Formats: sequence, C-alpha cells, structure tokens
Amino acid sequence: MKMIKKLFLPLFITISGALLGIEYLSPQTGKTAPVPEEERFNKQIAPAYTKLVDTLLENGQLREVPGMLESAKRVELQDYFGKESVLKHEAKIPDLDKHTAVLYPVLFPERTELILQFSDSICRTTIDVAGDKISKAAKRLHNNIQNRVSGRFIRQSRQLYDWLIGPIKARLIRRKIDTLITVPDGALRLIPMAGLFNGKTFLVHEYALGTTPSLYLTHPHSLPKENVQIMLNGLSEAVQDFSPLLNVPNELNKIQSLFEQSNVFLDQAFTLKRLKQNLNQTPYQIVHIASHGQFDNNPKNTFILTYDDKLTLDRLEKLISKRDAPVELLTLSACQTALGDERAALGLAGIAIKAGAGSALASLWSVNDESTAQIMEAFYTHLQKPTLSKAKALQKAQIQVASEQRFRHPAYWAAFIIIGNWL
Repeated sequence: MKMIKKLFLPLFITISGALLGIEYLSPQTGKTAPVPEEERFNKQIAPAYTKLVDTLLENGQLREVPGMLESAKRVELQDYFGKESVLKHEAKIPDLDKHTAVLYPVLFPERTELILQFSDSICRTTIDVAGDKISKAAKRLHNNIQNRVSGRFIRQSRQLYDWLIGPIKARLIRRKIDTLITVPDGALRLIPMAGLFNGKTFLVHEYALGTTPSLYLTHPHSLPKENVQIMLNGLSEAVQDFSPLLNVPNELNKIQSLFEQSNVFLDQAFTLKRLKQNLNQTPYQIVHIASHGQFDNNPKNTFILTYDDKLTLDRLEKLISKRDAPVELLTLSACQTALGDERAALGLAGIAIKAGAGSALASLWSVNDESTAQIMEAFYTHLQKPTLSKAKALQKAQIQVASEQRFRHPAYWAAFIIIGNWL
C-alpha cells in the first residue's frame, strides 16, 4: 500500500500538468515545447495510469483495477471533449445482469491483461502478447475489413479473436454470458468486436455486443417498449459538397411504419432550426439521423450534416441537455470516424456521454446505404420485442443481414456498434 500511495502524487501532478498544457522535452529538437493537444493524454497521463495499474496487479489488488482504469478513461474524455464535459455525469458502478460481462483489455508494453467484470466478481487473464502488437493488428483490421471484395481482414480478425476472446472463452461459457460489453483503449476502439472470427463464425453469432468509453459513466436501464416516440431525420440529396444517400427515404419510411408515434423530417425539413424546434416541442425517446457525419481527432471538427448547416457535438449537447425528457437512443446511421484515427474513435465512443443520451447506435465507417437501411429496419423491429435489449436487437439485425449472400462480408454489417447503455 505504501508503494501505491507514493505513486498517487506523481500521477496527479502529471494529470494536472497535462491538462494545464505544461511543456515537454521534444525528442526531435531536444528543446521544450507545448504538448500538442491531441497527444497530451497519451504522452503524459496514460503512462502514469498504466504504471499504477501495473502496481495494483503486482500487489494482488485486482478489485482496485477497474476503478483506476475508469479514472483514466474519465480524464481522457475530459481531455478530448473539454474539462467540464463529463463532470456533470455521475460516476458510479452500475449493476450488471448475471449473464453480462464487461471486458477491459489493458495493453502493456510486454503483455496484455484481460480484466473481466461480472455481476459478482472480477477476474484477470494475462496473455503473452505485447500491447503494441495488438494495436497494430487492430489498425490493420480496421483498414482491411472495409474492403468488401477482399478476405484480407480474416488474418487480423482471427488473431484478435484468439488474443482477446479465446483466453476468456471458458469463463464466459461457465458463467452463461450472453452479452459482452467492451471498454476499449487506443486502437481497439477502431475495431468492430462483431467482426472477430473464430475460424467458423463471427463473434456476433456468440454474444450480443456493446461498447462504452466508461462503464462508470454508463447507466444501464431498459428502453420503454410502449408509446415510444421516434424522430426520423435524414438527407438523401447532395448538399454542402456531400454525395446523395439514395436509400435514406426508404430507410426512414420503413422505420416509420414500425412505430405509431413517429415523424419524418427529410432533406429541406431537416434543418438545424427545425431540429431544435422538434426536440423542444416533443419528448422523443429515440432520435434517428441518417446523414453524413464525421468524427475527427479534434472534437471541434466533428459534425453531423443537416440540410443547411453542420450539427456539432456542442450544438447537439445543448439541444439534448435542455430537454426535460431524456433521449434514450441516438442513432447515427451514416456517420463514420476518421480512417484509422484512435482519437476520432474516442469521439465516436463518447458521443452518448457527450450528448447526454442514454446510448448511441453508430458506425465505425461509412457503410453501403442499402445494407444500412436493412440493418436499421431489422434493428428497430427486434428492439420492439419486450425481452430484447438494444445489444441483442442489434445482434439479431446483424446476423439477419449477414445471412444474405450479397451482404455476408462484414464490411456491410460489422461497423454498427451500440455505445453506452446496452439494455
């Protein structure tokens, strides 16, 4: 314990210094220089937390590890979105269903730790694979899996399954786990867990899957199944130098047919002003947006396209946070992260927390809009069933679309992830 306490002081000094923009010694010039904003967490804060987590593991204090990992993730979100962005969200340990497990992959220079949190216990599995090796495989998978006519992704997909899922599979089977939530770091935010391959089937055939940038900032609760009001927004026309999304009207019409209380705002009806008015006037539980969007490594450059403007994360947060009734699900069916950018992926992962929504359904890359329309229709169809969570509804939708010969490649369905509240 004395060793751990001694580590806290430099940890907090490191965090405070990084957030205040203290300079660092540049290896290129040998001179001090301000830490680039997009690098300060990885350069200054993350190594301190990694050292402390390592010490906790060495001292057998496994129960303390998730809390320390969550502290790091909270600081990382504050660093990305702004210091005040996530402070208003109460951080606490949520209750887990006995058939749900949460996976923290922790990447060390010489090994990887898989920390599994169950409803009543925590366990640790160590694998002899360097964190950098896993990160490189994740980046290659992110790039290769998007190529719809290539099977090059299979190698990385199988590797990552063997490294991240294989070592814990027996525990998951023994505990009868059917829902696996991942709290990823770094490059692991770029990969779709649904697309990991065991040699016969994809992980989506084994588990309902979800992701969250912070378990302690996630509040699992079931979505109301009756009298749900859904607002359907979309762009099909080419505006602001973006290409048309021809299947969006079909997507919105099919979803509208599933809900008694639904409204469609397409193209010229989907403006920033109209969106604000609609959110203020009607207590929509689900907000669906089928439009171009970009999650950038700088949150100020992250946006969702409306007919006349760009909906930034700050604007979205203000629109949703002022409502009396919470938005339970925010669906972004045509957005994407910057290719291979871990920091942009953090922005996507944190969208539900930043916007003040219970959860988000979004994609890691821009997906064929015909298969997107089918996944969305299937997702909302399954979501209306009383016993299905959002994660399980997405699982069934992805399996359904993947069963079609023309859409069997994971490029068409694996990109979609449930972020935040998976129930």
